[in-house]
Formats: sequence, C-alpha cells, structure tokens
Amino acid sequence: MIFMMNTLSNPTHPSSRPNRHQGPSLLLVAIIYVVLVIAGTVAGVALVPRSVFPLPFEPVEKAVAYFSLYSQYSLWLSSFEFASAIPLGIFTATVVSRLRFLGVRAAGELIALYGGMTASAMLMLSGLCGWALSTPGGITGQPGTVRALQLLSFATGGPGFVVPLGLLLAGVSITSGFYRLLPRWLVVLGIVVAVTSELATFSLLTWKVSLLIPIGRYISFIWLIGVGVTMPAVRTSGGDGRATEA
Repeated sequence: MIFMMNTLSNPTHPSSRPNRHQGPSLLLVAIIYVVLVIAGTVAGVALVPRSVFPLPFEPVEKAVAYFSLYSQYSLWLSSFEFASAIPLGIFTATVVSRLRFLGVRAAGELIALYGGMTASAMLMLSGLCGWALSTPGGITGQPGTVRALQLLSFATGGPGFVVPLGLLLAGVSITSGFYRLLPRWLVVLGIVVAVTSELATFSLLTWKVSLLIPIGRYISFIWLIGVGVTMPAVRTSGGDGRATEA
C-alpha cells in the first residue's frame, strides 16, 4: 500500500512511467520528409530541360536565364525544400527523445541532435535563397546578386545540409548499434551514408566531389524510413535500451 501511494504521489517514480514512448511516429514523419523532397525535385528539376538547369560552376548568364524563364518551377522547388525542413527537425527531436527514453546515455544522441537540427536549418536557408531568386519581378536583372544567392543556396542546400545530416545518421546509428536498437544492416548503412556525407565537405574545394551530395541526400531516405520502422517504441521494465519493437 505504501509503495502504491508513493508511486501515485511521485510521477517520476520508475514504475509510474509509461513503457511506450510518447511522441510523433518516426515512420510517418520520415515519409512526409521524403515525399516533400521528391516533390521538390520533380517540380524544380525533372520538369525543366536538363540542359537549362544551372549549376554553380557554370556561367551566371545561364542562372539568370533559368530563374527568368522557369521561375515558377524554381519557386515550387524552394517551397518544397523549405517545407521539408520541418519534418526533418521533428524527426531529429523525436529520434533523440526516443533514444533517451530507451535508456541511451551517450554523446551520440547529442551529436545526432546537433546534426539534425543544423541540417534542418540549412534546408530552410537554402529554400529561402531559392525563393528570393524565383520571385517574379525580382533580382534577375542583377547578375552579381543572382550568382551570390545561387552559391549560397547551393552551399546551404548541398554540403551545408548533407554534412550535418551525416552527423544525424552517424550519431543514431553508432549509438543504436551499441545498444542493439536497430538491425545491423541499418546501422552499417547509416555509417556508410554518414561517411559519404562528411566527404561532401570537399565539394567546397572541387566540384568533382559534388556527386557525393545527392548520394548522401537520397540514400538517407532508406535509412530514415528504416529507423521509423525498426526502432523500438516500447522499453523493457529495466529501461536498459534493449526494448521490444513496436
């Protein structure tokens, strides 16, 4: 009786805590993020002639022509890019919260939090730069400003996004590997994509490495959805992290 009274009067007592993690569905948030990214890619890239889409190392005249003739497509691309930052941030907060709920106490969870939130912020900044470039009657008559915003959009949405995203993947994967919270194949995939993403840092020095950016961006879809499916939401009574899946 005394034990029951103590439990009811003390909500922080271990036996009074719920065994199921309280938070958004990781799978649902991951799917929303993936859908928004794919929608933006289709709207801003796939529907535009490939020869027209400007790359940062090409002459600025090509960028001016693209944002003048295809501003509507670019507007959709930047809008979806900005919107995708929201579910990514929610995913990051939720997965770190779940790791703590499952009993994880390691630097990896904080590294994941830092990486995911930074990646989300970079996506927002990149989307806003793209929006400024694609606003009708905007700055396409000023080539210098166009080039500056184009480079900033690439830097924040390219290496500025993929590199911290790699920290999210590495932090969750390595920590989950130690605590046996994810399948081994998913842990390995997360680490490989994380390393690839970190190497994208060198795209700031040479464009030849920029191929690593889409690899880190799109292969991470598999990891995000995999985590949403396989990471446990229910912990054992001991709360040691070796929980049952749900």
